[in-house]
This record gives sequence, C-alpha cells and structure tokens, in this order.
Amino acid sequence: MSLAMSRPWTHPKTGIYQLRKAVPKELRELVGKREEKVSLETRDPVEAKQRFAKVLAELEARWANLRSG
Repeated sequence: MSLAMSRPWTHPKTGIYQLRKAVPKELRELVGKREEKVSLETRDPVEAKQRFAKVLAELEARWANLRSG
C-alpha cells in the first residue's frame, strides 16, 4: 500500500493552485480552523510544485513553533 504525498490542489473555478492541509487536532484551538488554505498564486504546475514545497515548509515550521510554545 502506498501513501499519497501532499501536492498542490487546483481550484476548480480559477485554475490557480493552492496548498490545502488539515490542521492537526492538538493545534486546532490555537490555529482556530480545521484546514489551512494558502494560494500559490500560479496556474503553472511546475511553479506550483516549487512554491508548494516552500509554503509547506513554512507551515510546518509555524506548527512546530505552536507545539513548542
């Protein structure tokens, strides 16, 4: 069985790529929502993959800071 990797999501109406990631249960009260959505501001799939990696790293770092206090 293989696991699905995170990848950019295309908005169905605009075609602009987004990062969508569920907020971990232990952080939902601190973040105030169940899902993070960040526009990658591009319709180019190659550019979206590059921006996705950068935004995801920033998001994970922010969550790590919230966990540590």
